[in-house]
Amino acid sequence: MTTSLDGYATDVNGNFDWAVPSEEVHMYVNDILRNVGTILMGRNLYDTMRVWDDIPTQGTGGPMDGPSPAMNDYAKIWRGAEKIVYSSSLDEVATKNTTIEHSFNPEAIKKIIATSTKDFDIGGPHLAAHAFAAEAIDELHQFIAPVMLGAGLHWLPTDSANGSLQLIDIHKFDNGFVHLHYRMHQ
Repeated sequence: MTTSLDGYATDVNGNFDWAVPSEEVHMYVNDILRNVGTILMGRNLYDTMRVWDDIPTQGTGGPMDGPSPAMNDYAKIWRGAEKIVYSSSLDEVATKNTTIEHSFNPEAIKKIIATSTKDFDIGGPHLAAHAFAAEAIDELHQFIAPVMLGAGLHWLPTDSANGSLQLIDIHKFDNGFVHLHYRMHQ
């Protein structure tokens, strides 16, 4: 998750245009996600991310003006992953390898995770709150943008996340972003 320095995933209006990664940051994110077999996300994140089905995996063109090599690479990662969208109102999806679940079932997720040889990516603060409550998260990756928002949607649940973390890695980028990688202590 990319956050502001003060811990918000979006500003008070739901915008995250301040979180656009540089090519260097985007390639780093891709390397983290390369082993992801399943992406879990809520409806809002799905609506934002589904454009990756149309972004080319090579070259430029498509719905964006001049996709970069990092964008081409992420389009491959996105298309190769299974996607589960959690939504009580969505009835169909427009992207490949995507299913809809109308509620978060912690036991079903734990079973899928236990039998997978690939990593899982849980995107979005609301869904992450459910995953934290179910103790289904083993690592956290926070990309901190050098901005302060003062208010908005906090990236971590404030009422259901607790526990200690082990710092695995810190990485600084040329554009001022910082990556923090933590492992959850069980």
